[in-house]
Amino acid sequence: MDYKNIYILGIGGSGMSSIGKYLKQKGLNVIGYDQRKSYITNLLKQDGIDVVFSEFDIPYDKNNLYIFSSAIPIDSEKFSKFHDKENVISRPDFLQNLSNENKIIGITGTHGKTSTTALLSHIFHFNNVNVSYIYGGVTNFNGIGGHYGDSDQPIILETDEAFNTFEKILISDLLVLNIDSDHLDFFKNFKNYKNAFLKVMDNVKDNLVINYDDSVLQGLEGFNNIIKYGKNKDSDFLILTPNKFLYENKEYTINSQILGDHFRSNMVGAIVLAMKNGISIEKSLDAILSFPGVKRRTELIGIAKGISIYDDYGHHPTEMNATISSLKKITKNKLYVVFQPHRYSRTKEYFSLFKDSLVQSDFSIVTDIYPAGEDPIPGISSKNFEGENIKYLQSTRFVPEYLSQEVNQGDVILTLGAGDITLLGPKILKYINENK
Repeated sequence: MDYKNIYILGIGGSGMSSIGKYLKQKGLNVIGYDQRKSYITNLLKQDGIDVVFSEFDIPYDKNNLYIFSSAIPIDSEKFSKFHDKENVISRPDFLQNLSNENKIIGITGTHGKTSTTALLSHIFHFNNVNVSYIYGGVTNFNGIGGHYGDSDQPIILETDEAFNTFEKILISDLLVLNIDSDHLDFFKNFKNYKNAFLKVMDNVKDNLVINYDDSVLQGLEGFNNIIKYGKNKDSDFLILTPNKFLYENKEYTINSQILGDHFRSNMVGAIVLAMKNGISIEKSLDAILSFPGVKRRTELIGIAKGISIYDDYGHHPTEMNATISSLKKITKNKLYVVFQPHRYSRTKEYFSLFKDSLVQSDFSIVTDIYPAGEDPIPGISSKNFEGENIKYLQSTRFVPEYLSQEVNQGDVILTLGAGDITLLGPKILKYINENK
């Protein structure tokens, strides 16, 4: 890459911000554009990346490289000066180019990609191996998930299936966590979605690590250098209990502060990838002990008057089930869930499954749908969720007062969703502290 100036269009998105940080640390001059200020753009500023908020502040120059996200309507009149230019590329094209020049260790799956990529990156760095990494999340220990490491080390990459981003990335080692139904607005049906994964898996150069407990992955055969982990008796790494596994007749114990049996399983997958790249199981286990997790993945926001408030990014029924189940296990009294559906299309597709997830809690509140740029769909509304233990509140601003009158010491509150509901937890915490 000969460009010195890089413009990241849509840098407020989690995947784009990590690319921006990676390129900044590589020594390039990175400037971001996004429609609005956010928590992410504030973090970018701390990392030395300037962000502009008007398309008029993005000059076109043939000597600059422009990388745009799927959220940017690059073909629209608004961005007409960037049309049909060789130095204007998409995120998938950038990642493909990156994989042409570097060894890629990828983590993919419908659920758990970000936190598992962050964990694997942590395992390497804990053991003084300065790998590069790019993942779409934020951690307390390193902020935005982008880092440029030693040039002779691989890149640990969250290998994203949305919009078939991962299709042309050249991958040396790949961990596949699961294949569940998602992004059907793009893929049209589950068969196409599954086949996109299979194509990527078939192109892996070295080691393919799969979760052999996943119903879709379990029946797959014919791949080279496949390593299986899970509770299934045919697994190479046999999970005995959520925190114990067996490999070559030796039993290992995982000690971690992270909640959720599903993530303990993902940890085993990360351990396998690390082992295949020179880090012993014992050294990985040491690293896991100190891993604090990723923000918005069952993240404890705080405790007010004996009431614990958590926040989670989950916006798919499988993710919601896992998070609600893990919190239910540690809740002394009642678990309250505040859910903000993400996108009208996803709400329509998974309405019944969303409702099944929510009724697992003791009481749930559903706020208006976060559109994420989508137009409303007639008949699709959060009001439809109302039921015996599910209440509809139009705006998140009504939630703190409502909950403060309902919750008691020993209860747990979970804010759940991929939209701006992440801003709600601190407001609930403050309101309960001041008013209950």
